[in-house]
Amino acid sequence: MTSARKASSNRKNAQNSTGPRSEFGRRHSSRNALRHGLAIAIGSDPSFNKDIEALATTLEHGGGGQIIGEFARQVAEAELDLLRIRKLKAARFATVFDNPGAKLGDYSELSEALKQLERYERRAFSRRKRALLAMIEK
Repeated sequence: MTSARKASSNRKNAQNSTGPRSEFGRRHSSRNALRHGLAIAIGSDPSFNKDIEALATTLEHGGGGQIIGEFARQVAEAELDLLRIRKLKAARFATVFDNPGAKLGDYSELSEALKQLERYERRAFSRRKRALLAMIEK
């Protein structure tokens, strides 16, 4: 059980962590998810529907009912997300390593870009793992 002192401290710290306060900061942070489109669920993009359904059907092995089908779809979405992220990473690598005139700053920008993509990759790995485990248990 959390002590009263710790709970009070947590509430006080939470009030300090309210996100950007200036109009510029709010506008800037609201556009972050739209920068590369990875924060948008792949299932909501109609251009991926055929790929998702094909992969989910393959994972489902032609049976298992509604529950297995839903988990197979979640696995397929996460796998296609991973492929999408890996393509972006490969493109970022290519812009630097295929450029003979690349400067030190280019490598620094590549490192920063890869760090940002890592977050999305970890989430996709986690979603895939969770759905696979649920599919196996059912």
